[in-house]
Amino acid sequence: MTDPKFQPKTEIMITDLDALKIIADPTRNQIMEILTPKPLTVNQVAKKLGSDASKLYYHFNLLEKNGFITVVDTTIRGNLVEKHYWISAYSFDLDQSILNFNVDTPEGTETIITLVLANIEATREDLRRSMYARHQQIQDGAPKNPRSVMDHRSMLNLPDDKAFEFHERLKALIDEFQEEEEALNQEKTDQKTIPWGLSIVFYPSFYFNSGEGDPNE
Repeated sequence: MTDPKFQPKTEIMITDLDALKIIADPTRNQIMEILTPKPLTVNQVAKKLGSDASKLYYHFNLLEKNGFITVVDTTIRGNLVEKHYWISAYSFDLDQSILNFNVDTPEGTETIITLVLANIEATREDLRRSMYARHQQIQDGAPKNPRSVMDHRSMLNLPDDKAFEFHERLKALIDEFQEEEEALNQEKTDQKTIPWGLSIVFYPSFYFNSGEGDPNE
C-alpha cells in the first residue's frame, strides 16, 4: 500500500566516499533519474532503459540499502509482489571536500577520477539510449519536434579569481536547473515535460613538471 506521508527530501548531502561510488555508477545514475518524477517498479524502469529487469535488481537493492531510493508501494500480481520505488531526495549534493582538487594521496586522486569518468559514462549511455529511443519513436509515427543537443569543450587560461567566478555561476545554473524540476513536481502541473540532461565538468588543467618550475603554482 502506498505510504501517503512519504515525500522525497529536498536534498541529501553525500559525505561518504563509498556512498559516492555507489551513486556514481552509470546504471544506478540512470535509475535514479528515471525515478525522480514518480515511483516505478523495476520492470517499468527496465522498459524505459530498454533493458532486462533481471539485470537491474542488484542495482535497485544496492540503492535501497544505502538510502538512495525507498519502497513506497507494493502491487500483488498472482504470486508475485512488485515493489514501487521512489527517490529518497530530489537532489543529492556532494560535500565539496570530496571533490577537492588538491588531493595528496593516490587514493584520493583515483576517487575523483572514478567519479568524473562515471559521470561522463552515464552521460554517454543516456545520450546513446535517448537518440536511439527517439529514432524508434519517429519510426513509429511520433511527430518530429526539433530539439538541439549542446556539445562544447574549451580550454582557457584564467586567473584563480575568474575561475572561481565561473565556478559559482555554473553552480548557480545547476541549482536553478534542479529547482525548476522541484517546482514542477510540487505544482503537479499537467504541462507536458520530458527529461533533459545537464552534465558539467569544470576543472583546472595541469601538466607534469618539466623541471623548470611549475608556472601554474
